[in-house]
Amino acid sequence: MHSDAMNGLVRNSLQGICLIGILVLASAKISHAQTEQLEAELHQFGDIELIAFEGREDFLSKIDTALGLGNIKDPDQTFARLPRSPFTVTGRQNGQALTTCRIFVPTGLTPENNSEIFAELMRNWFGTNLNYASNTDLTYRWLIFHEARHCQPDHFGGDVLKDHRDEHEADLFAFNKLANTQNRDQLAIDIAAFRMITSALIARPSHMTGLSLKRAIEERTPLDASVEMAAFQTVRAMINRRAKSIATAINPTNRELIRAITELRKEAGQETSRSSDPLTVEILIALDDAIAHFAPALYQSVANVRAN
Repeated sequence: MHSDAMNGLVRNSLQGICLIGILVLASAKISHAQTEQLEAELHQFGDIELIAFEGREDFLSKIDTALGLGNIKDPDQTFARLPRSPFTVTGRQNGQALTTCRIFVPTGLTPENNSEIFAELMRNWFGTNLNYASNTDLTYRWLIFHEARHCQPDHFGGDVLKDHRDEHEADLFAFNKLANTQNRDQLAIDIAAFRMITSALIARPSHMTGLSLKRAIEERTPLDASVEMAAFQTVRAMINRRAKSIATAINPTNRELIRAITELRKEAGQETSRSSDPLTVEILIALDDAIAHFAPALYQSVANVRAN
């Protein structure tokens, strides 16, 4: 996710999920080899600064130091809520792109805090220690490289369809930069599963790119963005209704959520082709598989309870 700022051009993309970049403080380097290597790698994409923030006061202070709150249109409204996920600040000043692109991230999402970024961005619904086909370092770097793509001027903002295309492009950019013959298949499994879960359960429409990413990796025919967003919104509504219907409290638990998804997948697969929307079925199957991939023990425990 990314946002435009300067001279009143602000695009705030703090909702939902996506994406990241950070490991260094605004004013001081951290002497971690991983951080230093990552920052060096990002320089191939331009002048990129990685900034970690801790708490609202620290966040606003670093925004002010980096950009000057006076240059941002309605800063109180723009930053009314403390960002929970990383985001990129880009923009133009006097008609020219800002020299430095800045990627901000909460310190709690950095590797130094031993957190798993995928788990955190999926709100820990499926646990804090996930199962990966690749590894946490590679998936973290994929998210950061995604943010680096947003540093380019052609990603400085637009309508929801433009934003959706930007998100999809950033996903593929990061994947193509990091994938090689040894890790390609494993990384593809992890990022497609991550995007499928966030698209169906958490992300704003412009970030509903799970099917686009999955199809691109599989070299299948691409989807129209408006069709993809509508399909994910339909599935989300289906899941919410089912989860609420089986919940024993006001808000469904993670187990009740998983049960709702597995039930819907089974039912969709049993329906005739006339009554089943192919994209809905595709999403439900991929979503169910994604949860089973990241949290196999939790997924199986829900299945065992249902079987009894």
